Amino acid sequence: MADYYGKTRTNYFSVTNEEKFREIIALCGATDEIKIDDEKQNDGSVKYMFYCEGVIQGLPDSESDNDAGDDFDYSHEAFCKALQEILPDDDAVIITEVGSEKMRYLIGSCTVITSKDIKWIDISREAVKLAATMLDNPDFTTENEY
Repeated sequence: MADYYGKTRTNYFSVTNEEKFREIIALCGATDEIKIDDEKQNDGSVKYMFYCEGVIQGLPDSESDNDAGDDFDYSHEAFCKALQEILPDDDAVIITEVGSEKMRYLIGSCTVITSKDIKWIDISREAVKLAATMLDNPDFTTENEY
């Protein structure tokens, strides 16, 4: 059995509270260190991005019992909602994850977060929908993994 190897990164985006943003990232669990980069804009503002040479798991679940030394349970949903709270109305975070388990499967997904909504897309699923449209066959399906 092979291991899954993923990588994660975002676009550059604005935040309404840099301190809170850094706190969210510091609390977030991941399979490798999450790093933050920033880029000063021409208007003097700063945009941020984060990336990880692994998979982002989310914020520790407050219901999780870690007294016995067990690993925390993590909530990706709580992580996304925390980011949502510090986004201005005119910007979005796009978290892109790609990964594979040898050649058994390749994945690519994006979580899009705005101040008002959170949505997720899977590139394989979207590609099958596109192929069905191009073939004018709404029942088209295929196998892309083993």
